[in-house]
Amino acid sequence: MRWFAEDSDLKMIEDHNFPNVILFGGFAISYEEERALKADIEAAKGRFVHPRSPIKWNFKDLRGKYRQQNHEEAYRALLENMFEVRKAIFEAASKHYFCIIFSLVRGYSSDKQVLREAKSDLARYVFTNSLMRFALHAQECKANKPEIILDWPDGNDPKPYDIEYASAYNFGKTKDGVSYHSGPLSELGFSDSPAYCRMPHNTMLQFADMVLGATREFVCHSIDESKTGQGIELLGTIANKFRGYPNNVVGRGISVNGRADDIKRSITTKFQELYVDL
Repeated sequence: MRWFAEDSDLKMIEDHNFPNVILFGGFAISYEEERALKADIEAAKGRFVHPRSPIKWNFKDLRGKYRQQNHEEAYRALLENMFEVRKAIFEAASKHYFCIIFSLVRGYSSDKQVLREAKSDLARYVFTNSLMRFALHAQECKANKPEIILDWPDGNDPKPYDIEYASAYNFGKTKDGVSYHSGPLSELGFSDSPAYCRMPHNTMLQFADMVLGATREFVCHSIDESKTGQGIELLGTIANKFRGYPNNVVGRGISVNGRADDIKRSITTKFQELYVDL
């Protein structure tokens, strides 16, 4: 089993141009199911462009990549059909079994410099909260050789993730001494290090980015209903993949740091309203 994950920033302070929330996570999938999901995602892309073309939730971020590879025509085809491409991929993915796991942490300072300096610690915290839940999921599934596949870290700095993973693997604890309910990752057969990949060249990380993008739009909508987007609708096609679905998603599938009770309540209420009480 492998867990493909990455992070995204959110800005939740009015008139503040620096993010104070980190959302981290992705989906866990068995090796056998991964092969089938990869084939179906690439077939869905193939209806619009070459099946191996890079994609992500925000297609505009890939403009430079396509220009660099002299594939600007393919880029235009993706951009013009952005909503249809996303929909085709989510519909293809909905037929497969995987488990979505995310964590959210909010920084509480309104000082940009303080937030910038705290970002590494926030990244560690949000990663380990998600990792704890993936470890439990792997344990419950009796997963074979669990692995963590992460998108290349911001600033080329894997240290926050490496530090936490080493502590979880060797001792079954966070760097701050909080015990993993699953016990040490080494006793669950985990690989001894996370792996880092470049998202544009990995179909599963591309899909993790799309799940992250849709989840991010859902979180923003939960906090402020005026913020809408296609992700809110598309997440509904795979909402039953969240760990803890239907009634315990927040806590088991989406972890929210303890001091952010207002966000936790909003997400819990909105998830039930949109994806459960239909």
